[in-house]
Amino acid sequence: MKFLEFQAEVEEVLADACRALGYKDAEVDVSLPPNDSYGDLASAVPIRLAKESGKKPGDLAVEIGAKAMELAKRSKYIGGVSPHRGGFVNFGIKGPRFIHDAVEGILAGDLGATKEKGELVAVEHTNVNPNKALHIGHARNLVLGDSLVRVLRYLGQRVQALNYVDDSGAQVADIIVGFKFLDLPDQAPPGSKYDVYCGDNVYTRVTREYQTNPSLKEKQSLVLKEIEKGEGEIAEYTRGIVRNILAAQLATCWRLGATYDLLNWESQLVHSGMWEKIFESLKKIGYVRFQTEGENKGCWVIPDPDTGEEKVVVRSDGTAVYVAKDIPYAAWKIGLIGDPFGYEVYSEEQPGRELYSTTLSGGKAKVHFGGAELAVSVIDTRQSYLQKIVSKVLDRFREGASRRYMHRSYEVVALSKKTASQLGFGIDREFVHMSGRKGLYVNVDTVLERLKDKAKAETRKRNISEAEEWVEGVAEAVAVAALRYELLKQDPDKMIVFDMDDALQFQGDTGPYLIYTYARARRILGKTEGSPRISLEAAAKLAKPQEAKLAKKMSTLDLAAETAGEFLSPREIAKFAHELAMAFNDFYESVPVNQEPDPDTRDARLALVDAASRVLAEAMNLMGVPVKDRI
Repeated sequence: MKFLEFQAEVEEVLADACRALGYKDAEVDVSLPPNDSYGDLASAVPIRLAKESGKKPGDLAVEIGAKAMELAKRSKYIGGVSPHRGGFVNFGIKGPRFIHDAVEGILAGDLGATKEKGELVAVEHTNVNPNKALHIGHARNLVLGDSLVRVLRYLGQRVQALNYVDDSGAQVADIIVGFKFLDLPDQAPPGSKYDVYCGDNVYTRVTREYQTNPSLKEKQSLVLKEIEKGEGEIAEYTRGIVRNILAAQLATCWRLGATYDLLNWESQLVHSGMWEKIFESLKKIGYVRFQTEGENKGCWVIPDPDTGEEKVVVRSDGTAVYVAKDIPYAAWKIGLIGDPFGYEVYSEEQPGRELYSTTLSGGKAKVHFGGAELAVSVIDTRQSYLQKIVSKVLDRFREGASRRYMHRSYEVVALSKKTASQLGFGIDREFVHMSGRKGLYVNVDTVLERLKDKAKAETRKRNISEAEEWVEGVAEAVAVAALRYELLKQDPDKMIVFDMDDALQFQGDTGPYLIYTYARARRILGKTEGSPRISLEAAAKLAKPQEAKLAKKMSTLDLAAETAGEFLSPREIAKFAHELAMAFNDFYESVPVNQEPDPDTRDARLALVDAASRVLAEAMNLMGVPVKDRI
């Protein structure tokens, strides 16, 4: 997009100016200034050069600025150069040429996405234990991971979206205990979603029973052993239950707009033999050791070279702990171990792309997974220590391997005091962390239905004669937009205190605001006798500051995406989209479009509206926020 071309011109002019003045090794960089009064890009090169030249930063800014101004005459988009006595050189955009080229390029399909094939990246996210429905904490993982997949694909990377299914853990065993030993029905009541029933009824009931019936824990151990063995009536029964729960979970994931390329099953990972190979290799290089005394007697442990702390990887009874399963999975992702899996189509119901599954029984699909050049694991910050251990182990297999394995951590989602009270939990703090075992959580489906009910009422109020199906579609889109954006607009490294009522707001920095803005833009284009087109002469008539600001903002989508990709933080896209929406609405409320009497100016503004709406739609797509032409 054109802003990056303008930035490249500024960097070239600055570098040439520094060389012409004798500063041959000057490190040239530019950034967005704190406000528009300083121009469109600024450089602090004079401040750095002042240290080595002995000159004052302000004097150097004047010197470099004068030379840059002379050289900028040959540029396409630099409209002005101004030195600042604080040691900065500021650059402004050449308005008409930039607006014309930016708008024309966007209308021709230039939305910044690269056409080059980048590196192969595996992004693992969601990973909800198949014993319950997704709650809001899981939704943050899903929204962050799915948006990262979208951004990286936009940037040209070849992305494998992975979802790890822990079908052999204790929480799955708890569900089976409820069905087999508490005689709880293994069918959900009419009208109840299967994952909701298993989590809200069966799982919580079993965890309560453990407190009063300790012998029931022995049944859990029995079930776990049968599941790990992978054969027999209980193992087969568990597979069927897990599939039913997973189907319900995936329905929620798809409703939120997330899709996956591959399901990885923990049970298959356990039986693949990968851990045994890695374990033997770690023994040979002496990275794991067997403890003969102390609290870890009889266990195999990995020492932490930073702290000296020992992490158990194999218990004294010979069973591997969770991190021992994560190590071979990580090694498979980046190709440090042979691929033991076959692949088969798991579901053709997933919207937009086929969903595959690993198999150990000879998959038929001619696809390949694993062996990525970079693996990104979206896992909450509470697992940071274990992820660090995984990285250290990978380095033992191949030097530098940890640089190809990245943990995208994020803080957890807590419930506000008000929302906890609405769910029947009285607390004396401002917020409380969610707990599946205590039943203290709010399901994604519950939130979506609450959001949809309100959106439906508001939509019907404004569209009395519209068909019910149309109102339902709009309300669903608004609900998904509200939830995804609420979870995405925050810095991933900051905790979210989720409040049900706040998420239901439809003004301000929200997903529904983006939907409304896009629909407003398309409504302008649908009610005109003009045509979205722009000439250089007409672009010169777009002299209002709101027009220049809108053109500049919409031409920086790829810049926002690059930042989001670099820091693995789609929040940058949310910030961009909100600022673009505000710039558009400021333009709409200040500048006449269809009421403009001059046809050329009207058509140029229509082209600006068309281009801005296309960029906004692309940004919304990168966040998984639905787009509606009319609401």
